[in-house]
Amino acid sequence: MAKAQHRTAEYVAAYKALRRAQAAGEWHECVEPLCLAPTRLIAPDDRASISHDPSGLLILGPSHLSCNLSEAAKRGNRMRATRRRRLVL
Repeated sequence: MAKAQHRTAEYVAAYKALRRAQAAGEWHECVEPLCLAPTRLIAPDDRASISHDPSGLLILGPSHLSCNLSEAAKRGNRMRATRRRRLVL
């Protein structure tokens, strides 16, 4: 199941607008700070998604799917890598 930030009305509207624009043949620019694609341009037939800031509250705009997934994986790995103190009773 998708996380809450992917079910907000704003996110769903942005996602639908991106799909409509791609179907109409529009090109977009990847908003991820580190774009993994050869060019920042997102072609109408490229796989794209909607990026949001780390808090999940602010939608940044369209990005390549690979760029978005890579950034999310890096953030998730950093989150999971923090050491947890376990109290021994």
